[in-house]
Amino acid sequence: MSSGSRWTIAAFHAVRCRLRTVKPRPAHQAASESIHIHSAGCYSDRETYSEHFVTEESIAILAMLRSEVFTDFPSLRVMISHGGGSVPYQVGRWQAEVLHPGLGGNPDSERFETSLRRFWFDTVLHYPPSLELLLKLVGPDRVLFGTEKPGSGSAPNPETGLDFDDIKPVIEGFDFLTDADRKAVFEDNARAFFPGLKNHLA
Repeated sequence: MSSGSRWTIAAFHAVRCRLRTVKPRPAHQAASESIHIHSAGCYSDRETYSEHFVTEESIAILAMLRSEVFTDFPSLRVMISHGGGSVPYQVGRWQAEVLHPGLGGNPDSERFETSLRRFWFDTVLHYPPSLELLLKLVGPDRVLFGTEKPGSGSAPNPETGLDFDDIKPVIEGFDFLTDADRKAVFEDNARAFFPGLKNHLA
């Protein structure tokens, strides 16, 4: 599928990827300016289906930030599925690491939360406080609406009666978002991430 500006959906198996050694190649340049990273299926007895997604997408963010990908491809747009794995919710650990000399960091390094805004994220989080944290951490301008419904979150939440992955009412109910913020999440950010959509949508 193409939206005009080429894009791809990457099944990212980060354990086998060594992004720190990646150098620009014509194949990379031809691949896309918009990449959606979504883990492939899990075939390990060590992890369940959902655990595998969270692990791989977390590794994807951290490996890319340690690499030269965004230096080599400054216009690259990268979206991480499932709200960015575990990274946004363990942000304090990574904030400390990039500044900690004993862990390879430097007090003058770019703040981790600034680096995190190089990515875009979907809203496929089944717990409203997690989605609220993501929106406040990276900003509503870096979050695209997404839902698995029907999917792994399609079970009724006993507290609301709605499925856990019925995410649109959750976003509509966040009082810290403006109408412009909600429009960005529901529509405008997708148009920015996939600029070629303008050739296919009214």
